[in-house]
Amino acid sequence: MKAKILLSVMMSTVLLLAPIALAQRAGQDHDALARFQNALKRDGFDVTPGAAEIFNPAADYCAEKPGVTSALYNNRAPYLHLLVPKLAQTQETQQLVESFQLRPDEAVVLIGPTPPSVKYFGYYAFLSTRFLYTKEFPDGKRTELLGNLGDTVNNATVKTLGSTPFDRTVALIFTPDKGTDARIREALLRAGYPEAIMNTLVFPASMLNLGHTATADELLIAMRIGPSDHQAAVDSYVQDAQETLKVFRVTPRTEAVADPFKVPRLRVRGTGRTEMDLMNKMDKLRQGIIEANPGLSFTDITKLLSKPNFYEGNDYIQRYHVAFGNSRDVLWLSAGYLPEFEANDVITLADGEFLMVYGPNHVATGKAAYMNFSVYASEEGQVSIGQVSDDHLSGTARFFLPTDPDADLMYAYKISRSCGVGESNCLTLSIDNCERVTIDQNTKLGLIFRMYLESATRVGPPYAEILYDRVIKFSPPLP
Repeated sequence: MKAKILLSVMMSTVLLLAPIALAQRAGQDHDALARFQNALKRDGFDVTPGAAEIFNPAADYCAEKPGVTSALYNNRAPYLHLLVPKLAQTQETQQLVESFQLRPDEAVVLIGPTPPSVKYFGYYAFLSTRFLYTKEFPDGKRTELLGNLGDTVNNATVKTLGSTPFDRTVALIFTPDKGTDARIREALLRAGYPEAIMNTLVFPASMLNLGHTATADELLIAMRIGPSDHQAAVDSYVQDAQETLKVFRVTPRTEAVADPFKVPRLRVRGTGRTEMDLMNKMDKLRQGIIEANPGLSFTDITKLLSKPNFYEGNDYIQRYHVAFGNSRDVLWLSAGYLPEFEANDVITLADGEFLMVYGPNHVATGKAAYMNFSVYASEEGQVSIGQVSDDHLSGTARFFLPTDPDADLMYAYKISRSCGVGESNCLTLSIDNCERVTIDQNTKLGLIFRMYLESATRVGPPYAEILYDRVIKFSPPLP
């Protein structure tokens, strides 16, 4: 009798753990993937494989890849994008494209592991290009927008099994249609995937021109991966993505009657708690920086103000303005020369000149899960030539405010074309293997400050609750 009870308990435990075990390895479980595809095919779908690919606009620009004219002010972090079959089960089946069209009843499905432990990851749905009729192009012209369509699925919102969102298998369904979404979920269940790992990102039909026509919208699916204390594991994840992340275009063989999702509600930015208690402390930090550099002239306040940019995708899409792949998971500020965003303050660094950037450490204040600032060669491809993340900012304001109890809620960092040997808290501007970019006294510089994910809201913070980062330019005295 005891043996039977023990056996029953053991079997119950195995059955309970089976979905969890499957969720961990399903991205590489070919039997589960085959069951999923077969279930869809039996339910009247064509299932056409795609792929995941590393997306590195800076490398493409520097390599002079045909058609690439900009690095899109990219963050120095790994990106992946999905290559989707151009059409389902046709002579073009093998043609994979990054910008794709979608019928109102189609879907793209991604199955595979999330990244290893990182400060941030997110899955994005973009309106890539739209066919527009303008005064200059009365017959119409396809125009790049790269505007985000609603919220992402990120490390704070993703549905997974287990106590962590990292290194867990997920299934993501990108679709405009409720019925298609429901049938794909049923197929995943029949294949053995637990419902707890299923996530849907809506391509909102009411905002899009769907279909396979010459003037229909093109869409794009991408993934951003933030920094990690174990960068080698992240690098391996990115390099292995083509094997571990499985992508499918899912198309009903008989076109279904559309049952579109409504536009999903957006996560609300903000908690009402601001960084404004530090405003006067920021002035003291500025004064401390100036006093630490006696004999140098400086330019700040009115000429080098940082300002909001990269607004919401809903704003950019309505104004037909390229959004450079923006996201609601982040808040951006800019300073210097970024003319695409009406920031026209020219910053250059001659020999002996340098910048001091300073501001709240938005991670220390609780307004972001991670932050960084990046410097760009704005006229030459919008390429990053330097970046510093919050893990290098801690304690950097203490030198300028040695007795202030709030010093560790702020930061101060130097930017130079040539930092001194062994000089701490200094970023030397540089770029490897890019003959298209020159860094000299004439290079126009733009700065972008990024703040990712306020933990209380699981979205980027709002401008009204943020103290803006600041810039001072120092120059040696004239001879």
